[in-house]
Amino acid sequence: MNASASLASNASDDVGAASSNSTSLRQNCPLTGVFVGLSQVTIAIHVITLLASLVGNTLLITVFVRIKEPIMLLIANMAVSDLLVAIFLFPRLIARDVIGSNAFLVQGNGGLFLCKICTFLSDISLSVSTLSLVLIAVERFLAVVYPIVYKKITVKVRRFLVASTWIMAMAFHSPYFYTMRLVANANHQVCQSSWEPAFDNKSAHLRYNIFLLITVLLIPLFVISGFYTVIVFKLRKDKMASYRSERGARRNQERNRNLQRMAIATVTAFLICWTLYSVIHFVKLFSPGTVPKCSKSFSVVDAVSRVLASSYCAVNPCICFIFVRSFSRQLSILFKRECRQQPAANRLSKLRTETGAINSCSI
Repeated sequence: MNASASLASNASDDVGAASSNSTSLRQNCPLTGVFVGLSQVTIAIHVITLLASLVGNTLLITVFVRIKEPIMLLIANMAVSDLLVAIFLFPRLIARDVIGSNAFLVQGNGGLFLCKICTFLSDISLSVSTLSLVLIAVERFLAVVYPIVYKKITVKVRRFLVASTWIMAMAFHSPYFYTMRLVANANHQVCQSSWEPAFDNKSAHLRYNIFLLITVLLIPLFVISGFYTVIVFKLRKDKMASYRSERGARRNQERNRNLQRMAIATVTAFLICWTLYSVIHFVKLFSPGTVPKCSKSFSVVDAVSRVLASSYCAVNPCICFIFVRSFSRQLSILFKRECRQQPAANRLSKLRTETGAINSCSI
């Protein structure tokens, strides 16, 4: 059968939109210790990534709600999209590895609805995340290179940009409502993509996947890398440094150094998580015959590429809390407040217990 049109699903061994060449090969291969061990490792990694993404992105959203800074709106938007990825994608990944097949457990009209909507929501969330990263890179580029233009960006403009990421992502993945369907496979059903009868399945699948590969991965990668490269060089050639006071220069130098580190970390994380998957996905699209059948080494490399790609939703909050001072500062305040409230609550509970004991004795 043909591969799914879903990038997210392909990045996760075509779960949900499954039945790709790689998935079919894996199911037809004997379950040796390598494949069994691989599933156990990926289950553990997916569980850890799921928890990290849920906690990290929830904290990011909580901090944004507390500070309500408009400049952090795009980061909060990225956190929401990454949270949706964790909710709609990872349970399917874990279930697939646990049962050892791509069988879709819910059948009938309800299963068909879940097949379409879960794949749609998980994939648009991945697209929103990458589009948000692009807009964040553009915003920081303007702040460093064209500060006057940057100051003209209003709250309304930022809200429009946030809405545009979701509208574009929904437009990119809107074909899912036609292509995603439940198909009988052996003794179970799978949720997979099919462009028939309206289009030729093979050619439509290839063209659509190329479109997604370019718009969701390659263009964001080049744009983010390009803007952050310019930012790093611009900060290193700061011509105003000699006109600042020693204290101001030191503070500005530290801020610039932190921004450079964040730029490098963002680009590096994106490259590490998506480059290997992009290469393998490209090979599967254009030369599926070269993919080795039942190869242990290729299975390991393929699994690593999918794990790296799907774990990206847990990487973004880590970068934000490490390099964005307002987030890290509010997070520390939040935890300190919780720590202060906990002893107070314990003392109040103890006082109530003692008071209740005294009252019962007096009775």
